[in-house]
Amino acid sequence: MAHFVTKSIKAPKVLIAAGGGHITEVEMIKGLRKAGVDIHAAFESTSPHLESLHDSGVPTRILDLKSNADFRGAMKIRRWIKNEHFDIVHGLANRQVANFIWASYGLPNKVIAYRGAIGHVSRWDPTCYIKWLNPRIDKIICVSKAVERDLGASGVNPAKLITIYKGHDLSWYAHLDREAARAEVEKEFGIPSDAILIGMAANMRRVKGADLLLRALIELPENVHGLFIGEVRDPLIHQLSGEAKVQNQVHFSGYRTDAARLISAVDIVAAPSRDREGLTKGVIEAMIHGIPAVVSNAGGLPELVDDKICGFVVPKEESSTLAARLKDLAEDPQCRAAMGIAARQRIIEKFSVERTIAETQTMYQEVLNA
Repeated sequence: MAHFVTKSIKAPKVLIAAGGGHITEVEMIKGLRKAGVDIHAAFESTSPHLESLHDSGVPTRILDLKSNADFRGAMKIRRWIKNEHFDIVHGLANRQVANFIWASYGLPNKVIAYRGAIGHVSRWDPTCYIKWLNPRIDKIICVSKAVERDLGASGVNPAKLITIYKGHDLSWYAHLDREAARAEVEKEFGIPSDAILIGMAANMRRVKGADLLLRALIELPENVHGLFIGEVRDPLIHQLSGEAKVQNQVHFSGYRTDAARLISAVDIVAAPSRDREGLTKGVIEAMIHGIPAVVSNAGGLPELVDDKICGFVVPKEESSTLAARLKDLAEDPQCRAAMGIAARQRIIEKFSVERTIAETQTMYQEVLNA
């Protein structure tokens, strides 16, 4: 009789590090711990999430890094890896990634990085070799397929790249009352109660295309208003917003810590970016509230919005097409409602935190077994 010996699969021991941390990262870490990953978190001392992580059973520690080459910080990490036998170190931000690489030379642990943006990676930029192009990295998690393609085109070995969408949970936003938020926004910015409100949340640089949305508003009826949430860094925006046709229809909030509340008050969300979009948080937050989106085909935006199902995807730089699709939604409340329902469902199906946790756990095991 033949005897078969089954090889047990070792659960990876992971050290994951971020700066302050975002709720998507914190809840992913908690979920991974609950799923059986021996995951430890290293966050900055000012992070508001340290207590929450600790209370959820995640071993936590302080990691304050001063730069991408923090010698003392890297030596501290190296001691952690050697003394506590971490199989994997996973950096969620630039400083953490770079110093994990420095700390891991000559050691057997795997190094995983995260990339959420497009552009600024080049074979001719020496600083990229201490991060994304460094041979010591075993895997780079990309926030979208667009980021994955960009890194591959920039010289990163495609075998090292994987796309795992940053997951959300509808319960995180359940405390936001859309009707109350809308009433507050109308009062604060002097917006008529019967207005159709288009929202855009971004730092208003030229690449974000806020000027394209302003040009589109010029073509739209007077009852369509625009709420721009974020710092204005493009002088053209001020120039266009001063035009007589739209000056009473355009509202700027500036930087706001309650951007998620403001975006929940709009009827349509827009992201007319020209380039370099990884996966836009403001659009995701709006879709969670059942708000349809009109976005350009830049970066990862077409991965987020299913064209003609939960919104519209329009060509970059085409303000007239953008205006036409916004008008379609503004004039058809039934279409807005149907696309809003589809938008919310898309987040549930494709961008859930449970899916992120499962795919990350699988990736850890594959990297460890490689």
